[in-house]
Amino acid sequence: MYYCLNEEYLLRGWEKLQTGIVRKGTGQTFFLQPSFYSKIRTMRGLMFEGSPFLTPEEHEYMSQLVKEGIVYLSETAVPYTPEQEYRLYPNRYLRMIHWAITGHCNCRCRHCYMSAPTGKIPEYSTEKCMEIIDQMEAAGVQMVSLTGGEALVRRDFIKLITRLTEAGIKINTIMSNGLLVNEELLDALDELGQKPEFNMSFDGIGRHDWLRGVDGVEEAVIRAFKLCRDRGFPTGAEYCLHRGNMDVFRESVKLLGELGCRSLKVNTLKAEGEGTGIVEYTIPLKEEYQFYMDYLPQYFEDGEPVDLMLSGMFMKTQKGEYIIPAAKLPEDKDCSDYCLCGHARNVMHITADGYIVPCIPIGSVENGRNHFPNIHDTTIGEALHDSSYMEFINTRLSTYFEHNPECAVCEYRNRCAGGCRGTAASSGDLLGKDERDCELFLGGWFDKVLAFLEDRVGVKAGEKDS
Repeated sequence: MYYCLNEEYLLRGWEKLQTGIVRKGTGQTFFLQPSFYSKIRTMRGLMFEGSPFLTPEEHEYMSQLVKEGIVYLSETAVPYTPEQEYRLYPNRYLRMIHWAITGHCNCRCRHCYMSAPTGKIPEYSTEKCMEIIDQMEAAGVQMVSLTGGEALVRRDFIKLITRLTEAGIKINTIMSNGLLVNEELLDALDELGQKPEFNMSFDGIGRHDWLRGVDGVEEAVIRAFKLCRDRGFPTGAEYCLHRGNMDVFRESVKLLGELGCRSLKVNTLKAEGEGTGIVEYTIPLKEEYQFYMDYLPQYFEDGEPVDLMLSGMFMKTQKGEYIIPAAKLPEDKDCSDYCLCGHARNVMHITADGYIVPCIPIGSVENGRNHFPNIHDTTIGEALHDSSYMEFINTRLSTYFEHNPECAVCEYRNRCAGGCRGTAASSGDLLGKDERDCELFLGGWFDKVLAFLEDRVGVKAGEKDS
């Protein structure tokens, strides 16, 4: 019997991570030990069961790969297909790209940071989009989420998702206001074998239309949630909390759960872009944190209707874990040599005007995105190899502590680990302090959430690794 690689799996490598196995069209990638991987590469469907070429430990691992369906046993040798053969990408590994494919929108949102209602940012041509997809393929990108503006307003949207599918890239998420989510779109995705989550904005029962600036959007997004639920497409939601929708928050969360929405991310109104015109609706930080503390008992009383993220203060994950996202590392662990932003090591954002940035929050403010390269001047592969983008990705917390010596001696230095760079970016200083996390930890809110969770679920909240 011969060990053969399942045709769904491909051998791939990246700079510094050269031992990957990718499952086609899923975005799933895992890495093996170099010595064992070299034998996988050379076996080419010709290695037989019990081969002396493998150590006893490697035989055990090969048996595990068989159990998982990655490798199978065949009476005849099955050589690798050309697609399965090893390919090395000349850049670092990147799990996913958040790609804003347009700056245009069919709503007139009062808080839009990119002023999409006025079409301030020109839309990429179809040809430029196809070039960007080619760059993703050449860099070995496995997953993409599509956003805007409103991603679905592009007339060539089906062409783009077709090309992404041809490139073997999984569409993980489509971020939308729901107005253009219809049977025809879901049919097209089904035909392509893509089943993305539709992440749709919902800003409160009876309040949604006001923030979105168009009548009937609340009714349309509820229809879209129901349609996705009935067609088997997963959904998530985002809630922009402001003074005008705090009073309907609890009932809105329960409604989303009834609509089949599996997760909700809550952030507050920011005075960016169009949001500068409604600053009276912003919520002071201490008041925001108190609102979350007041809501948490209600969330559990309501049976945890959705997986929930309340800014950096609380998160219930799909795995059933309770996490304080802002808490990165244990207090007794020195984090000086850790990367400043662990999230950014796996995910990139390409803004609607072409900036290659670490995350959506950094890309949402001019003072953040202007530190980084633009897709019109470089390629994704080049940005992932040698660029100001990679300089940021490789920045260590020791550099942050040198820039902020008061943080280096703070009792929460390891828990906070510099806070969120996206929050700090609005100041223009990518090494600046995250005032939200300062208040969370030094203001006592972290300890309050910990005490609440220990009392409610009987265990301490986990920490997110940096």
